[in-house]
Amino acid sequence: MKKLLNHPTVRTHGPQLMKFALTGGAGSILDLGTLTLLTRVLSVPAEIAFLASAFVGATFVFFVNKHFTFKHRGNALWPQLIKHYTVYGPAIIANFLLSNALFLVMPDIAAKFIAIGVIAVWNYTMSHHYVFKKTTSEEDRG
Repeated sequence: MKKLLNHPTVRTHGPQLMKFALTGGAGSILDLGTLTLLTRVLSVPAEIAFLASAFVGATFVFFVNKHFTFKHRGNALWPQLIKHYTVYGPAIIANFLLSNALFLVMPDIAAKFIAIGVIAVWNYTMSHHYVFKKTTSEEDRG
């Protein structure tokens, strides 16, 4: 077990996955809260609210992942944000489609919750290897 825990892949991804899960959980709470506000208080149709709430959650997640999860110190905010949305854009669309498909057989909040979980795997992989990928000089600095 000690050998497994000391493996470079586990040492890199283990803490990041835990932080990503915490960040994603907070983003999901914000997403679900926004969905609830839009659908229950403002009477926005669920199909539109799914998309808007996902955008709010994804934007929050970008900033927290940048500074907390991946600790990316680069100054290229706009290029990174564009990369983030090239990853999260398709994820939001997939989330939207899956949420709406599940909405046919279950309540909107449950549909959204399941869709968020499914899309999380794509988001982590692409965030680690594309959006917040460290250059060799950044890896050397830690």
